[in-house]
Amino acid sequence: MNIMGAGVLELLLLVVLGCLEVQSFPRLLDPQCMTARGETGRYRIINGKAADLFSNPWMVIIIERGMMRCGGSLITPRFVLTAAHCRSETKRKLTVRLGEYDVNQAFDCSRLGCIPRPKEINVTNAFVYRNFVNFHRNDIALFKLETAVQYGDYIRPICLFVGDAPRTAELLKNIRHFNSTGWGRTQQRTNSPILQQITLTHYDLSYCSSFFGRLMDNSKICVGSATSSTCNGDSGGPLTARLQFGKDKLVVLFGVVSYGAAHCHGPTIYTSVVPYADWIESVVRNH
Repeated sequence: MNIMGAGVLELLLLVVLGCLEVQSFPRLLDPQCMTARGETGRYRIINGKAADLFSNPWMVIIIERGMMRCGGSLITPRFVLTAAHCRSETKRKLTVRLGEYDVNQAFDCSRLGCIPRPKEINVTNAFVYRNFVNFHRNDIALFKLETAVQYGDYIRPICLFVGDAPRTAELLKNIRHFNSTGWGRTQQRTNSPILQQITLTHYDLSYCSSFFGRLMDNSKICVGSATSSTCNGDSGGPLTARLQFGKDKLVVLFGVVSYGAAHCHGPTIYTSVVPYADWIESVVRNH
């Protein structure tokens, strides 16, 4: 049994119905971030079902020349967090679509109601983490939006911890299951028009190191499922966990889709946001 210091012990991590119950959190980048709501079932992207219409208001589609390029997560009124390889390699204009659910429908509705039409905002700058070469190293980027997003019930940022990497890393280590969402390729080999959700198991990094034949460090998160996976088009999308804090349940961003196994069957590598939290906060505050 490991003996934990007082700073870690005060987290008092408990697994409660698949959600970590936490007595105190690190600081949030944007305190107006998402409180969990809606359905909480386990969904898949490959072999999957649709995500809940109202539960992912931070999700964005990154569009290049009218085509879906990647996913991403709204983290403040002016910034989207995504993968660095989602930037435009030819310097073409990128657009972010917010408040989307079914790309084939003008209005998205369920038995609980409808959401407004999605909004599109141009990307004016892409901040790529230094020393990024390809998806194997530092595959993380911030896209700055041309205008600030007005928050509402259907467009709202995801929670992101900043300012206390050791505590966040300890939280991450204790999470056993994550959610991920995207419009990427499904078992029909086409992109899904409807936002999909998947539940993934947290694996030890040594498993992904062996699977991919490449040493993995703590800038990566290794996850997977025996029956489902993220796939092409899901890059840049979020890896999230629901954390219980008192009466509130926050949806917290821990990773960004980077790459996965051939044919989308096997584990997936996410870039962990934990080592980059100070950089993310610095870019947001300075720009």
